[in-house]
Amino acid sequence: MFEAQVHVTLKKSVLDPQGETVRSALAYASRGWPVLPCQPDGTAPATRHGFRDATTDPEQIRRWWDRHPTANVAIATGAPGPDVLDVDQHGPAGNGFAAFNQLKRAGLLDGAFAIIATPSGGLHAYFAGSSQASRSLPSRHLDFKAAGGYVVAPPSQVSGKQYRLVTGREPTRH
Repeated sequence: MFEAQVHVTLKKSVLDPQGETVRSALAYASRGWPVLPCQPDGTAPATRHGFRDATTDPEQIRRWWDRHPTANVAIATGAPGPDVLDVDQHGPAGNGFAAFNQLKRAGLLDGAFAIIATPSGGLHAYFAGSSQASRSLPSRHLDFKAAGGYVVAPPSQVSGKQYRLVTGREPTRH
């Protein structure tokens, strides 16, 4: 169901780009995940207080996208939103795929319910949300986005490249 819903959302965004991001924001909010708009073609929040402004209120979401129809959508991480392992791709400076594969072999990624490809060539692994703080492992090119963070989500795009679902399933509720 989750994969089908995101797949339909992504397919519609190609066929009907006007309004698809707000529909995705409303769909994420209906799951209980607070969302916020980000700058068009970018990842910086388009609200005064960034992720602290994230909401599940459909009226507020509609107002944001009425004012900024080309805004990208972001999800506030940490419960009630998802926790996200952000695997960075820094070109010649390195990437987090070796560390990601190490975690995968150790069985530490089994709880991921969605994998999102990012425009930079990295990925986001979505997990059930927690109250853990966000952390960064710069030497491993990994960021753990939880309480106090956010991630840009499909169908947002940066430099003409879209965030897109690679694989997904319905998340487990705790």
